[in-house]
Amino acid sequence: MSSLSDTAAVIASVGVVGLAVFQFLLALGLPYGHAAFGGANSVLPAKLRFASALSSIIFLLAFYVVLARGDGIGSEERYTLVTIGIWVFVAVFAVSALANVASHSRWERYLMAPIGVVLSVCCAVLAVKP
Repeated sequence: MSSLSDTAAVIASVGVVGLAVFQFLLALGLPYGHAAFGGANSVLPAKLRFASALSSIIFLLAFYVVLARGDGIGSEERYTLVTIGIWVFVAVFAVSALANVASHSRWERYLMAPIGVVLSVCCAVLAVKP
């Protein structure tokens, strides 16, 4: 594996775990909602807390896909879902970045949008690695 894909795997792994923890904290009701879901609520209402819990699970799935594609766990060649999954996360993080750029929340525009761009690029590097 090249050093570029190693670096991309490390950055993406740390990023998605960080987002999983962030979403989990939102689901628990901590007052970080200004950086999520448009930033209208400091503490998210029940429906958005449920969405945060689901998001946390999706980020943990992304963590597995990134590790598997980055050769950190298992034998990736056997898993077509990992190969497809990494491309799905390229798109998910790109769309997330665009949505965050359009948000009314400063936190989403200036923090979450760049994180989405970085994660999308890192996933793309992993997706095209030999």
